[in-house]
Amino acid sequence: MKNRLILSHFFYLTSILSLLFCFGCGDTEDEQEVIPPTYNTFLDAPDEYPLQSDDQSPPLTDIDLKDAKQWLHLTLKDWGNLKDEDWEKLKDADWISLTDAEVKELMDLKIPNGWAFEEGNEALRKKHHEATLFQQFGDIPQVRYIVESDRMSRSGIVTLEFAKQLVANSAAMYFLFPSADNQQTFKKIRNLLQSIIEQEERSLEKDELRRLEQLRIEDPEAWVKSMRAFLIGKHGNIPEVNTIIEFLRKLELDLPRADEECRSYLTAYDALYTAFKVLSTYEYEYYAMFEAVDQVWPIVEEGPLRVLKKFREARAEGISFYDINWDDN
Repeated sequence: MKNRLILSHFFYLTSILSLLFCFGCGDTEDEQEVIPPTYNTFLDAPDEYPLQSDDQSPPLTDIDLKDAKQWLHLTLKDWGNLKDEDWEKLKDADWISLTDAEVKELMDLKIPNGWAFEEGNEALRKKHHEATLFQQFGDIPQVRYIVESDRMSRSGIVTLEFAKQLVANSAAMYFLFPSADNQQTFKKIRNLLQSIIEQEERSLEKDELRRLEQLRIEDPEAWVKSMRAFLIGKHGNIPEVNTIIEFLRKLELDLPRADEECRSYLTAYDALYTAFKVLSTYEYEYYAMFEAVDQVWPIVEEGPLRVLKKFREARAEGISFYDINWDDN
């Protein structure tokens, strides 16, 4: 509902802000002959995987996301230089690794001509495919990773862990077959991992903001300190953050705010959240923007005035801004 409110009054608020500011401020490598990756099925259509978390998975943490980002920023050259132990880090607790005996069997297996076109025994065809990779490239971590990942059973839901493994698999495939198609596949899968990371970061931030909102209701002084740390972590220790947190402190503690402080808040808010950038993800900053506007230039238009009244009522009653019923007239 908040997004609808923001969009419906975007130009109204932009006009107000503009007026206030006016008054207040003066190689792709050549393709090689490749073995068709017949059994690398999860790389066939990377765009079809849903970007959602597995509800059965444990909650992710900042450490999980930090780990995922280190793989996200590797180039294809970096992936080609990974050590054996690095490939092992990409295997989760459910991963089933090949034994040395299995690898030796595949290395020694006699592969018939035309094995890829034989019909009937799919298990045997898959074994011939694996043996072909080992016999062509040797017992290297990239081959082991491709064969092992293809043997894993997948739910079809792309978790953060699965996305990392998809990137690793596509990088390994490019290492073996450095073609333009495999380079493009790597880029698509890496973008998939980035989308998952961004989605999870938004989810963690939302949980943190709700926790902060509850802290504001219970202990405003502690909330000010926590909000300062949160905003610095989000934007950096910049003047705009100091301006915003000082205004939020005075607003929440019901301290007097000069008109110039309101204008300074709106300028900082505009720099961080509007001007066609990302709108505020924190309800209190959004509410504070209405209070700053209303003090310098009292809001009279029905829509924005209703939003401000809703925020004020919730604050007076000790209701979380995230629990406001915007459909209640």
